[in-house]
Amino acid sequence: MKRNIWSKLIICFFCLILFSCKAKKSVLNASSTIKSPEQTNAQYVDSIQLHQNDFKTFITKANTKLNLDGKEFDVTLNIRIKKGEGIWVSITAIAGLEVARALITPDSLQVMDRINTEYLQKPFSYLKTFTNPQVDYATLESLLVGNIVPLALNSNNQFLMNNEGLNLAGSNGALNFALLLNKSFKAFKTDLSDNQAQQSLEVKVTDFEKIEEQLFPKSISLASQAGKQQISVEMVYNKIQLDVPVEFPFNVPKRFSVID
Repeated sequence: MKRNIWSKLIICFFCLILFSCKAKKSVLNASSTIKSPEQTNAQYVDSIQLHQNDFKTFITKANTKLNLDGKEFDVTLNIRIKKGEGIWVSITAIAGLEVARALITPDSLQVMDRINTEYLQKPFSYLKTFTNPQVDYATLESLLVGNIVPLALNSNNQFLMNNEGLNLAGSNGALNFALLLNKSFKAFKTDLSDNQAQQSLEVKVTDFEKIEEQLFPKSISLASQAGKQQISVEMVYNKIQLDVPVEFPFNVPKRFSVID
């Protein structure tokens, strides 16, 4: 069956992030940096890990503009995350109507298109057919919550402190990565590229928000190119909640047809 636009959009959203990929609040400029004393690579990794966001569950709403090859869509993403277990996303459009729902775990991907009554269920490896094989569920989760992607947390990578902040660069197989971190060791720019596959992803965090003494992204922009296809997403988070009970409702009505 021909894939409809909403299923395609939500798959593209995850592929983009994967690289095709009431606490007191304060908003900080993402690129605010200071020059710090030089450290060893191992010390830099320790400092980054110390500043990684720690949570059990994460909930937010994201006002989102998605551009797929020149076609723009304004939607709201309702995002729920159980750390290391799953990411649940409900996409709502005009008048709060839910048009699609997705559930991604380290092992699987499920997408439900309510407009066209269609359903997709695939192993997580299905996403890797559109992305670099080095990226995984942990990469997706890290980018959504403002953590440094796991493949960058290696003392064998290159670390350089300058007036812009901490530059971190390296490679894993065919995947090259370059990150720019601010004084709080949070990445405000992440670049991933696979020259062999002609894929690139740029992630920018323009603002962070302080929630329970941790810095989470407030505004995120993502731009991806895979061959001739270009995808961009701009998200503004609001109403971030941490460590509250969450559920991942995903009951597929019998009338829905399965997408191959």
